[in-house]
Amino acid sequence: MHRFDAIKGNQRIKDILQHMAITGKVSHAYILQGAAGMGKRLFADTFAKRLQCSDSTSGEACGVCSSCIAFNSGNHPDLFYILPQKTKTLGVEDIREQIVKNAEIKQYRYPYKIFIVEHADSMTVAAQNALLKTLEEPPSYVLFLLLAENLNGFLPTILSRCVVMKLMPIPQREIEEYLVQHQLAEGNTAAMVAEYAQGSIGQAIELASSEDFLAMRQEILSILENIKEKDKPTLLEQAKQLEAYKQDYRFLDIATVWYRDILVAKTFGDGRFLIQKEKEKQLLHHAAKDSIQGILKKQHIIQETKQLLTQNANFRLAMEIMLIKLKESYNS
Repeated sequence: MHRFDAIKGNQRIKDILQHMAITGKVSHAYILQGAAGMGKRLFADTFAKRLQCSDSTSGEACGVCSSCIAFNSGNHPDLFYILPQKTKTLGVEDIREQIVKNAEIKQYRYPYKIFIVEHADSMTVAAQNALLKTLEEPPSYVLFLLLAENLNGFLPTILSRCVVMKLMPIPQREIEEYLVQHQLAEGNTAAMVAEYAQGSIGQAIELASSEDFLAMRQEILSILENIKEKDKPTLLEQAKQLEAYKQDYRFLDIATVWYRDILVAKTFGDGRFLIQKEKEKQLLHHAAKDSIQGILKKQHIIQETKQLLTQNANFRLAMEIMLIKLKESYNS
């Protein structure tokens, strides 16, 4: 439980954190950056557990000392999780009440007083300024682990006082192995989920158990499988149906994987390297009826739509244009 050797991916960061724990050469503040579900909290917890461990001389916590027992119980006296209390952002009062005042009091018993700040990139400017003094003149026993999806919201003065460690996407094969090992998915299903997860273990775990995602996938594939034969009124109606996913752009990832498999089938002429093995017959059929140029154009249309949505384009209009372009790409 909370061991570095159980964490998938990002071996370099694991090695660095373990080396610092063994040597005691620890900075006072770190930013763990990575997309949602990439394992930021798991890394922070595992590092914190090892740093507070009383008996370990290796890179892993011993698991049996008083600190490890307290950690496992969820009641460690020198470990604090900082979250917004009233809004979705971390405000100045959150930082003052949960960190600044608390940091002035020495640790209870263990080597460090550790503050794990979740969604640290949601801190307001005022909140960051409130934290800054503690970062500039930290007590020797205080350690900050700031968890963030991106660095854009941080003040330069905050960034300059933290060690930034960026978590990279986990290879698809490792995600597949994790899903199978933990009996969350099997075989082809594990491969499919790993592809959709885009390097995120957390996302893979969620998708593997999500009936909503499976229903979404079924609906998206039903739209794409025979889009060539559909008339414009039908496509406009289906664009309207896609508004159900206005807050969940994973449906575009489903489309991306669909056309990826068609391209693979076209390239190799069989189903050897397909992710969606259960759709092999349909994928081979589509591959035979389309050109490589046409398939690549469809992939471009999906990526173009993703970009438009990130720029706050009208969702309904973007869906209408996407579906019509996908149909027309068969004749180009």
